[in-house]
Amino acid sequence: MDDLSRFCCLNSRCPDFGRRDAGNLTVTGRLGKHRQFRLLYCRSCRTRFSERKGTPLYRAHLPEDKVTSILEHITEGCGVLKTARLVKVHPDTVSRYTRAAGAQARAAHDELVARSPETREVQLDEAWSFVAKKEKNCDEDDPEDQLRGDCWDHVAFDPEHRLVLAVVPGERTAESVQELVGEVKGRLDGRAPDLITTDEYAPYEGAILEAFGTEVVPPRTGRPGRPRSPYKVAPAGLNYATVHKTRKKGRVVEVTRRVIFGTAATVEAALAASAASRTINTSFVERHNGTDRNRNARKVRKTYCFSKDWWTHRAATFFSKYSYNFCWPVRTLKEKGGEARTPAMLAKLADHVWTLAEWIKRPAVQLA
Repeated sequence: MDDLSRFCCLNSRCPDFGRRDAGNLTVTGRLGKHRQFRLLYCRSCRTRFSERKGTPLYRAHLPEDKVTSILEHITEGCGVLKTARLVKVHPDTVSRYTRAAGAQARAAHDELVARSPETREVQLDEAWSFVAKKEKNCDEDDPEDQLRGDCWDHVAFDPEHRLVLAVVPGERTAESVQELVGEVKGRLDGRAPDLITTDEYAPYEGAILEAFGTEVVPPRTGRPGRPRSPYKVAPAGLNYATVHKTRKKGRVVEVTRRVIFGTAATVEAALAASAASRTINTSFVERHNGTDRNRNARKVRKTYCFSKDWWTHRAATFFSKYSYNFCWPVRTLKEKGGEARTPAMLAKLADHVWTLAEWIKRPAVQLA
């Protein structure tokens, strides 16, 4: 009996689109040179598709183990050229599979971490990198430089479970911050976390208030003139604090903490209940950024492995950040004498450490 529990219909017009283990799929044939891949049939919409559809392996001409090896090298901090030499493929092949893995990782994360009910604390930060050239060397009048220059990973991180909730790569703008906070709100099903901490980047305050604030409609006064527009205020359960670091000669000499929403007492209560933080900080998300720079060669500082193409850079970011949740056993999460655990395991989103092969072979539901 074929186990089809991890598959679903990928036809967006199907009534069972995206529903796994719904009983609507059967094996209707075999594909491949050696007939090694199953051809699935959906009884609901009468669509046939390969079991590889929705994965980086779809329509791949390379053997499965070679594709897996390429992506394993990418997640272990090898650049495109180094990976191409080690696996003995063309560099363009490495880039192509990286882009496919990035699209699959983003879609898989949207499904597997659609809700994170265990998350109580969130740290937000931006990590710098660049594509092709640094921003100061870009020419505004050159169309080719529109997708070059500085690129920031806007990251939302759950410090208690070491879970990456969301990442938005792009320019360091208020729009990117709003998109990030909006994704966090979706992962938390609209509820505000017990504590949010960031650096002092100004757009965070407005984005957090817009996402989690309560709308107030001023009463009509009966006086002539335009009535006051509705505005938002921070609800009682919203605690948001910032960290400001003063540096001298590259070293932190002073840390200033400030409560933006909530009170000192409510923030202290949230810290007391936290399994990770003892003070207002962004240390956990910054530490994760360091781990990601180790895992993703194009993020290493002062390297020749920097990205040359914006879309490959974006895909590699999604692939590295989101596969981390399920495939990367975090040393500090391992219990004494116990088994290794990933962030997804601690957040009760997985029951084992996923292999990278298991991650890339899981079909992702992509709307586009």
